[in-house]
Amino acid sequence: MQEFILVAEKLFIGFFALIFVINISGKGNLAPSTASDAVQNYVLGGIIGGVIYNDNIKIWEYLAVLAIWCGLVLLLRYVKMHNVKMKQVLDGIALPVVNVTKESLSYFRINHREC
Repeated sequence: MQEFILVAEKLFIGFFALIFVINISGKGNLAPSTASDAVQNYVLGGIIGGVIYNDNIKIWEYLAVLAIWCGLVLLLRYVKMHNVKMKQVLDGIALPVVNVTKESLSYFRINHREC
């Protein structure tokens, strides 16, 4: 029974760490909108998944790892918000799927009058 309590404690700590980072960073949700968001989610999943079933890792060690992770996430978010070049390095450059020009709009209006 003691093992289940330890697993539950570690799960709750991980859950609240996730909520804390989402609220502090202003993301609003867990869905990854950038490449770095996806990597952050994978790393958090690895941390929580690797720690909850390992009895050798103490709660304070787990809290330290989560604090380091939270610090890195917030630091990267700050850097991306204040440095466009670093944002492009970390998340890549957005590529337009459809390039709308005056010529393409006039073609659409001529050939598709009912729209």
